[in-house]
Amino acid sequence: MLMKNMKKTCKNLSRVLSTALVLVLLTATAVAQSGKRTITGVVTDASSGETIIGANLWIKGTTVGTTTDFNGNYSIDSENESNILVVSFIGYQTQEILVGSQTVIDFKLESDTESLEEVVVVGYGVQKKSNLTGSVTNVDSKDLKGITTPNVANLLQGKAAGVMVTQSSGQPGAAPKIRIRGKSTLSGSVDPLWVVDGIIQAEAPHLNPEDIESTSILKDASATALYGSRAANGVILVTTKSAKGGEDVINVSIKTGITDLSLGNFSMMNAAEMTEYIQSFGNGYADLEWFTEENQAIDTDWFDEGTQLGFVQDYGVSFSGGTDKIRTYISGNLYDEEGAVKGYDYTRYAGRMNIDYKVNDYLTLHPKMAFTYRDVTDKQQGVSEMFLNMPYDKPRDAEGNIIDPTDPSSGWIGRDKSNSIYNLQWNYTESTNLRLSPSFGFDVKLMEGLTFVSSNSFDYQHHSETGYTDPQSTSGRNDNGAISNYHWKSLNRFTNQLLRYTKTVDEHYFTVMGAYEFNDYEYSTTKAEQIGIVSGSEILNAGSEMKRIEGKKDNYAFKSYLFNANYSYASRYMAQFSFRRDGSSKFGEDTKYGNFYSVSGGWNIHNEDFFDINEIDVLKFRASYGVLGNTPDNYHPSKELYSIANQYNGAPTVSAEQLGNDDLTWEKTYSTNFALDVRLFDRFDISMEYYIKDTKDLLYYVALPATSGFKGYWENIGAVKNKGFELVFGADIFKAQDNGFSWRVDANVGLNRNEITELYEGEDIIKDNKLRRVGEDIDTWYMRKWSGVNSENGKPEWEVVGEDGGVTMTSDWNKATLQMVGTSTPDFFGGLTSVMSYKNFTLSMNLDFVSGVDIYHATRELYDNDGAYSTFNAMSLHSGWSRWQKPGDIATHPQALNGGNSLSNKTSSRYIEDASYIKLRNITLNYSLANIEKLKFLKNLSLFVSAENLITLTDYSGIDPEVSDDGKAETYGDYAIPKRYMFGLNFSF
Repeated sequence: MLMKNMKKTCKNLSRVLSTALVLVLLTATAVAQSGKRTITGVVTDASSGETIIGANLWIKGTTVGTTTDFNGNYSIDSENESNILVVSFIGYQTQEILVGSQTVIDFKLESDTESLEEVVVVGYGVQKKSNLTGSVTNVDSKDLKGITTPNVANLLQGKAAGVMVTQSSGQPGAAPKIRIRGKSTLSGSVDPLWVVDGIIQAEAPHLNPEDIESTSILKDASATALYGSRAANGVILVTTKSAKGGEDVINVSIKTGITDLSLGNFSMMNAAEMTEYIQSFGNGYADLEWFTEENQAIDTDWFDEGTQLGFVQDYGVSFSGGTDKIRTYISGNLYDEEGAVKGYDYTRYAGRMNIDYKVNDYLTLHPKMAFTYRDVTDKQQGVSEMFLNMPYDKPRDAEGNIIDPTDPSSGWIGRDKSNSIYNLQWNYTESTNLRLSPSFGFDVKLMEGLTFVSSNSFDYQHHSETGYTDPQSTSGRNDNGAISNYHWKSLNRFTNQLLRYTKTVDEHYFTVMGAYEFNDYEYSTTKAEQIGIVSGSEILNAGSEMKRIEGKKDNYAFKSYLFNANYSYASRYMAQFSFRRDGSSKFGEDTKYGNFYSVSGGWNIHNEDFFDINEIDVLKFRASYGVLGNTPDNYHPSKELYSIANQYNGAPTVSAEQLGNDDLTWEKTYSTNFALDVRLFDRFDISMEYYIKDTKDLLYYVALPATSGFKGYWENIGAVKNKGFELVFGADIFKAQDNGFSWRVDANVGLNRNEITELYEGEDIIKDNKLRRVGEDIDTWYMRKWSGVNSENGKPEWEVVGEDGGVTMTSDWNKATLQMVGTSTPDFFGGLTSVMSYKNFTLSMNLDFVSGVDIYHATRELYDNDGAYSTFNAMSLHSGWSRWQKPGDIATHPQALNGGNSLSNKTSSRYIEDASYIKLRNITLNYSLANIEKLKFLKNLSLFVSAENLITLTDYSGIDPEVSDDGKAETYGDYAIPKRYMFGLNFSF
């Protein structure tokens, strides 16, 4: 009985234990299956350690997914420890990992194939290049090396198809002109819009090139439409550096070198050449009493007197580091350039601090601060004076005293009686410019895939300038000296509040964005000048009389609403739609708002299952269409304006200035773009694009006759069409794994044709020797057509076109016919970059070229004047030129006559030249020290030498064919672009 009861008890206990064990196991399984947790981490490139933006992560077998943010971070919820977390990014191998009990999972992705794939910054976000449907050129920080300049725009020369960058002045700190896909306006701005770290700039930014992570140039409507009313001329997006994860790093950059002015093919006569020139005057030189043997023996090289070897210094230091919680990038830079023209010194101090502070899993703060301070001292001799001064004049007497050219006893020959060396003993201009750009942004993760992004900033500038003219100087004698103060300040405020939703469902990827944006700008100036001063005075009230006091104040504002949607499927099909509604204070109440939009699509044909061509790695088609806008530079173009600055009998008076136009509306550009991207044999990249930009409602300032009471008004007058083709070619000629030697070449070429398709009432517009006519190029030269030199009498000849179209010749400039004689729009332009590496050596080269551009060499009217100005120096004959001497001579130049030959130097196509060129922009040799691991405190150390603007191949007779974008070369006022020879040292620890 006892045994039976014990057996029964054991059986019951076994049942209880079995039941309990089953319950425990079931509970454990249930707990395991319901173990919901948030997984966070960072995705990086395994080889470089760089974070990967836009990587896709999802729980395998579910629709739960996310993407990495701008810093490579991600956050995703997992319901089960048995879940598999998958991460993928095109160009890298897909990775899978069991979640288990982990809450932090970092991924290091290995490269899969070399392709065109990269992440580029686009409007209000980033995109994988494979998913792009718009026309975007990305210029990485490594592609911005080699050029030493305080202006980032100079670094873009030759780097992007369809983007023409011209540096028309070599003066330290001078900014170049940037034109993206031609000109689309007559009077509106033709400059691109600059956006730095998502903040719209009122003007080109002052950036330290070492602070730039990447630059994206947006060219078509699909890429630029989110910037709507200010994007018709393209958009340049700059992303500054931020700290990467990992250890702290301090980087130091040291550059120093010299600059040397080059006159290119241009030269002025020395004394011997000038003497021979004057002696060749066909009508003699008896009235030139100063033309004596004594003066002819003097030979002053005024260019040598006014120039020197310039000196450049560029020092930078930056810190990058932090933790998973806070990352900090801080930099400082000093750039100093003593100009190659004596008396000009440019100094710029720049600093930046970018912070990313992750408060918690859903809130990240992004405070930033940038400043630049520029200090310029100008005691520079005018370049024009160097060329105009006669070689027979000299700056100093036999005792070394500087000559006063206005002293009758000086015997000064030059017409203007100007010796700037004399005035620059005392006279100067000093200016400073302070620019502060603080911004504060933050991201809030509202839910899985939904993020709120706030960007807020203001950009403040203050410019102060003092001009001093001494009573002893020739320029200060009439007023007994003068001192002036000029101040201007500006404030650009910007705020953008954005919601972005991202969702991945299997192979479907969606991004939807909506935002509100406000931007306003204020600008004011004050200028005052006192005369009658004591030598050495430095304050304004030291003068005895106020000569002038003036100032102005202006402002404008934009308010915008924007929306964008992106969709891609399986990295094969992409579509995008953008819409922006802009309101501008520049227009009237009924025309204040404009609507701008774009639609685009892309097809990665190489990802299709049916595509099976091993030699083609990438084959992609893109297309887009959209509408962009533009406003005039004028602050109040639609308003009726009056001036109260004039006085009558000591009382202020009101006078009419601008007639109002309530119907004035937005200038609109309708843009179409087709593109094909190809990569062949895993070595060759080809991109071809064709575009049409049709601009309507052209904004133009119409002058009115004085009898109207107004000077003019703004009107929408016509239309312009630009068509163009761009070709980009890249080749990995040798890869490093081939034999240790790598060589990459990238080339681009762009051509643009523009045509005026409509003008108000079909009437021509003639201004500044340019003709605007329906059916013609917007930059068509319009002047008398040079026909050469009469071989019998040496007189100049121009064409006369009769009513019947017949052409005859005349030596009377006034009777010659005004006609179209060329265009300053180039036939094509582009650039080439070559990078060769072997072991620790890297040799890089960058050149750019322009072909078929007609420019007007305006200063030849003075220098190449056939004796019209005998008391100015003259230009030496360019190679291939000749001067008429006797009947029968076939010459390019008329006979030289004292006082000129039949107005031969008046404006005509005689001075239009083909300014095609090829320019070696930069060549750099870099050496990275080997065995750096032996120096534990150093991470890397490299040395480089470089030469800039070393060679220019051109037939242009002037100093430099790279002139202003209006095609007019003013050599006597230009500062030649110097050659630079630089040495540098970079290291980090």
